[in-house]
Amino acid sequence: MTIHDEDRRIERTLLIDADDTLWENNIFYLRCTAQFLDHIEAAGLDRDRAVETLAACEREVIPTMGYGPRGYIQALGMCYARLAEEAGLPADDEAVAAARACGEPILDPPAILLAEAEYVLRALRRTSALVLVTKGDETHQQLKIRRSGLGYLFDAQFIVPEKDANTYRRIVAEIDADRETTWMVGNSPRSDINPAVEAGLGAILIPHDHTWTAEVERIDHPEVVITLASLCSLLELFDIDAECA
Repeated sequence: MTIHDEDRRIERTLLIDADDTLWENNIFYLRCTAQFLDHIEAAGLDRDRAVETLAACEREVIPTMGYGPRGYIQALGMCYARLAEEAGLPADDEAVAAARACGEPILDPPAILLAEAEYVLRALRRTSALVLVTKGDETHQQLKIRRSGLGYLFDAQFIVPEKDANTYRRIVAEIDADRETTWMVGNSPRSDINPAVEAGLGAILIPHDHTWTAEVERIDHPEVVITLASLCSLLELFDIDAECA
């Protein structure tokens, strides 16, 4: 990636995740899930069984609907229908629609940036090419990028249906980055860390307390992964003369 800016001295390329790395995401799903579970309980169905069934339904819809709100809302309806069938209760269109409605707030999420996200990105830009790499529904992810107000800080943006090693290899090739000086930064071992390492990139894990359980897995090569407490820690890691408030 060639960057023509006399004020920047590019020493590395940082591929940066968006959801739960730059802004809050999964907390909104958790809130909708809590509302759905209350709805399930009020309908006389088993709350604990619903948690297990919903997780299974979410996994099932990914191959056809991908990641994002549409698949999640579909999974809510599927979950209700299955639980009702198990309990011998009716699962008519109206009941399924009421279950799906619990997920509708996800379609219009607020933009809540994680602490110092914009400040850190502005500081990193001095010596880093910044590339946003996020997965999910393209329209929905674009909405979140616009609402975040962070898009202007990135030299390139990629919205992908899945993050695996081939995805990272393709992105690195497309932007003509040097793998030796390219890092993936994110909160997900499954999507950000393990596939980036497999692709021969550096990997920086910034854990989030509310990472989606489907994104949590064992880190395959912990000896080559850097774990930081926050985005602000990137400044010290790369010896950037800036301090978070």
